Amino acid sequence: MLGAIAGDFVVVGHDLVGVAQDVLGRLLGGGGEMVTLVSGADDAAGALAASCADWLEEQHPTVDVVVYDGGQERYPLLVAVE
Repeated sequence: MLGAIAGDFVVVGHDLVGVAQDVLGRLLGGGGEMVTLVSGADDAAGALAASCADWLEEQHPTVDVVVYDGGQERYPLLVAVE
């Protein structure tokens, strides 16, 4: 699995959830009040997005989280931090 931020690969790993959490941690390292998670076609049940939302609630309880089913191909999860 590859985790990218602003088009640059920043994390490589075997565990999709772990890579996603690492990317989220890096993105929130600079601050942020809201995270948007958009689950892709490979996460149709939303398990990855839900796992990330749970992790955010535990690790960053002051951050608001919004989850959408985007259904995009190739990317199991898109993330935006504001």
